[in-house]
Amino acid sequence: MSGSARWVGIDLARLVAVAGMMASHTLAFAEPEPGPGVVALIDGPPSTLFAVLGGVSVALAARSRLEAGQRAAAVRATVARGLVVLVLGLLLAPIASAVYVVLAPFGLAIAAASVFLLLPTWAVAAVALVLAGSVGWLVAVARDRLGVLPETSSIVTIVADPPGTLQDIALTGVYPALVWLVYLLIGMLVARSLTSARSRSRERPALLVLAGVGAVLVALGVAASELGLRLIGARYPGGPELARDDLLANGYGAVPGVEPVWQLLAAPHTGTPADIARTVGIALLVIALLSLVVIALPRGSARAIEPLRAAGAAPLSIYVVHVTLLSALVPLAQGPAGWLAAGWLAWALQVAIAIALGALLASAGARGPLETVVGGCADAAAGRAREAPPSAPIGSDTRG
Repeated sequence: MSGSARWVGIDLARLVAVAGMMASHTLAFAEPEPGPGVVALIDGPPSTLFAVLGGVSVALAARSRLEAGQRAAAVRATVARGLVVLVLGLLLAPIASAVYVVLAPFGLAIAAASVFLLLPTWAVAAVALVLAGSVGWLVAVARDRLGVLPETSSIVTIVADPPGTLQDIALTGVYPALVWLVYLLIGMLVARSLTSARSRSRERPALLVLAGVGAVLVALGVAASELGLRLIGARYPGGPELARDDLLANGYGAVPGVEPVWQLLAAPHTGTPADIARTVGIALLVIALLSLVVIALPRGSARAIEPLRAAGAAPLSIYVVHVTLLSALVPLAQGPAGWLAAGWLAWALQVAIAIALGALLASAGARGPLETVVGGCADAAAGRAREAPPSAPIGSDTRG
């Protein structure tokens, strides 16, 4: 396959991210509950992979305008993308009874990431590193001071409670935009590194380096978390092993304590340095390995995987379809038709629908409908559409 393999690999990674979130949602209602190994892969990593890929998309979508010197237009287009995704998240949240919708904080983080498009790579990396090391503690302190409890924070509507909704989206919700910004910045760095590898001879080494960095980050995150389990778990009756499940449970936005030692835990959706290291590492591994697999595919295989690639190129549309459909099916979870809403069969059904939509888009040569809307709003905000590299960013297109 040609040197565009890394962009095909990114589209496939987007599909993996959405499929992983589907698993997290459908298996949450499953009986018996999935094992700890499955939970470790679906509780946290899919949504954070989605966010890292969002950063890749932001960078790719703005590239042509930045190269043409249209810096203000690139920023305006990115802000517009973020705001449209934010509004879509606010509209979707009230009907999404089954899941926490990621789109509103994700959209706000995209808008905030727009200013980083103008910074050199070393500056973006420095900010990402500082935020990765501090944002989990900042969110935990904010929740503690504001009295926000885990699982009680949810987006209502901007009309009913504007201050509370904005606070939830930016800082105290299940998916704080401040934490999401870290993943977006890392995705922007990934896009810059892959863009610099323009030839196939440089593409494979760049992907191998990306995979190596990912593996190291996963190891560091897990090692830090094990240390945190020992230090915090020693306070629990029965010791660290009995405390493991409680300490590594979904944090719904933050760890429950403000002491620095809590930042060692890699519990999902807590934004601690350990959580960020583990989930970013997994994201880098997925992106690199899928791209390497695409490179290794024989010539002529592109058509066979086109439905998968097209589904991955329309993640916003597929995510909204999934959330809407699952919310409609959840009332059936306890009845004889429960397999439609809960468990592995429900997950397989959702994935099959996503691939079918991808096949339709591929056969029509079309983009996802919501991607078209967001891309059109971005072009309108920028003032002029320009052509850009072959990829289909989340909630956007590649034209900047």
